[in-house]
Amino acid sequence: MKKPGQLILLAMLIMPVSGSGQGGLIISEIADPADDFTGRFVELYNAGAVAIDFGTDVIYLSRQSNGGTSWGEVQLSGTVEPGGTYVIGGTAFADLYGFAPDLTSGILTGNGDDAYYLYMGGDHTVGVLYDIYGSPDTDGTGTAWEYEDARAYRQPEITSPNTTWMAAEWVIETANMADCDPGTHNGSGTTDPHPGDFTISIINDTVAEGSPAEVRVAVSELSFADDIISFQFDLSYDPLQLEYTSHNINGTLAEGGTIEINNQMDGSLSVSYMNTVPLTGTGDLVLLGFNTLAQDTAEIIISDAWLNNTPVSNLVNGSVLIMDSVPPVAAVTYNDDDIRFADTLLITATFSKPMNEANPVVLSLTGAVTIPDLVMERQNDTMYTYSFPVPKADGMVSLSFTNGTDVWGSELNPVPVSGESFLIVKFSPGDVDDDGNILAYDAALVLQHSVGIDPLPGIDPLPWEYWRDSTANVDGTGGITAFDAARILQYSAGIITGFEIGGKKSAPMADLFVEVVNDEIVFTSSGELLGLNVKAIDENELLAAPLLLANSFTAPEEPGFLTAVNRIRGELRFGMCSAYAPAEGTALLKFPCDGKGSVTFEMIINGRKKQAVVDLLLGTTEEEPEEFAVYPNPAGDFIRIDIPGDSRTREARMRIYNHTGALIMESLLPGPSHEISLSPIITPGVYILELTGEGGQLPVRKKLIIQ
Repeated sequence: MKKPGQLILLAMLIMPVSGSGQGGLIISEIADPADDFTGRFVELYNAGAVAIDFGTDVIYLSRQSNGGTSWGEVQLSGTVEPGGTYVIGGTAFADLYGFAPDLTSGILTGNGDDAYYLYMGGDHTVGVLYDIYGSPDTDGTGTAWEYEDARAYRQPEITSPNTTWMAAEWVIETANMADCDPGTHNGSGTTDPHPGDFTISIINDTVAEGSPAEVRVAVSELSFADDIISFQFDLSYDPLQLEYTSHNINGTLAEGGTIEINNQMDGSLSVSYMNTVPLTGTGDLVLLGFNTLAQDTAEIIISDAWLNNTPVSNLVNGSVLIMDSVPPVAAVTYNDDDIRFADTLLITATFSKPMNEANPVVLSLTGAVTIPDLVMERQNDTMYTYSFPVPKADGMVSLSFTNGTDVWGSELNPVPVSGESFLIVKFSPGDVDDDGNILAYDAALVLQHSVGIDPLPGIDPLPWEYWRDSTANVDGTGGITAFDAARILQYSAGIITGFEIGGKKSAPMADLFVEVVNDEIVFTSSGELLGLNVKAIDENELLAAPLLLANSFTAPEEPGFLTAVNRIRGELRFGMCSAYAPAEGTALLKFPCDGKGSVTFEMIINGRKKQAVVDLLLGTTEEEPEEFAVYPNPAGDFIRIDIPGDSRTREARMRIYNHTGALIMESLLPGPSHEISLSPIITPGVYILELTGEGGQLPVRKKLIIQ
């Protein structure tokens, strides 16, 4: 607030004030106590002879701050009698001054250099200005009207508003809370029309168990005219929670008098006080000391209170919140002790104390994985959980807490008492049986899985655990196919040295042609075919088991296929893989047929999907247009796009959008197969890839994950 800002001209409409009596309303006091900023207030005074009803007269109190660049304002409500005051205070006003303000508002955020205005008929944009404290569009620092750590009150002879601030109308003096007297301008409130209309309050306190507590007994405004020279009251409390030790009136309104306290009965105090001079002001009457004995909220009840010989009916009970001084600790457990990539690890923290729901529990991970600021989900007051998607990592991960408090406000111990770390098992693509070696056996397991055979029924029945599924899916695209088995087989033979999931290396191009020859369905390969899955939808069981025909390979010294066959409820599934591709145009396999009808073949060729429908009656084959293929997915620096056969001679357009729908990348793809670099443009995240063919064909979208 003390930073001079850009000056903005405030256009003020200054007009004579008329109406039912609002012309007598003036700003009478503004306070910014040096010892407690929550004690700020603005006091208004009705110097007129007519009551002001803010339901009829629309009046705003406005504050201009930051040299005129910011406004805060509030419409007044209620009424103010002739010769009466109207006080605007903050949420702590009643606790500090012992009575409630006429209006509670957050407008009082200035710190001694902000100007205040009264507007009639509306706020500062439409209302009529008729009283002011300070200068428009001005930071008050160093000016004659600055009131930081002070109170500014109007001279008693000033009874009319003024649209220009005049130093002669005001007294500005350094002030603490005890120096401020809201609601008493020109003697307002000094004659109480209702004897006994005072309030005595017990002020709440919060301490740690075993620490001393100081209980303040406070009174509302006492004026000299009230002539209060004595008070007395009784207090009751639980002696198992609190133990009375002392009293003190130094620094209170009662300082200089004589006080006696009877504490002969456990859990009860009788307090009596007298003085020869009247007590004046608002604040504490006495400070009472207690030892705290047990965690809890200790209620303190006040009763039978008197000021002189007037009974006090407005009594406000209080309490002492006794906190646990020992910080809460957590025991951490995990839902699995074999933690691997692609698992979802459930982290559960059980706390020794009830936790504060308003203050989130936050954990951080370091070590093989470093992730800060993970907000846990509250299950109940002592149990929190976090679901952690396990990334590719290898080694120990340490867990600590970086935020959280119990219901008493004690900070959470950052180190768990148990479960402070966990081990992520290294991700080894291709090692499907998890024996530390990548062998032809692993390829065989993957091939069996690709046709629906359960390869490991006694160890990991289908469906496989996520980590094993990820280990088998070495090309990182789609599901587990014969092409994954072929890659593992190549690795086991030393033909390739890695799987490069998400990297630049892509699957070799291959295709398969289906035709009917002499009542047999024959499959002929093209390109570098390494893995093939065929699912024949054969509800009428027209097909016999497939026969492998291939005997010519690009590497004759390494001939042979791994194959697997499985028939499941009207489906015939076949998988084959090899470390080397057969020669171009090789007839790979055939399905003998028995009967007439149609059979649909769903094929996965080196990870790319294709479909063909064979009509055995006509002897024809019709290939269905397939979706374009994008792989690997998840990807790294590159992706490969294969365009469907019916569009390979056409131009296609690729677009990549982020999660907000913004276009990130666009490119023309003139041919059937493309390898596209992503690293210069796209950061890790989830995207949508759209491919549209010439004339709008192939309006297809896929989710693309970049790692």
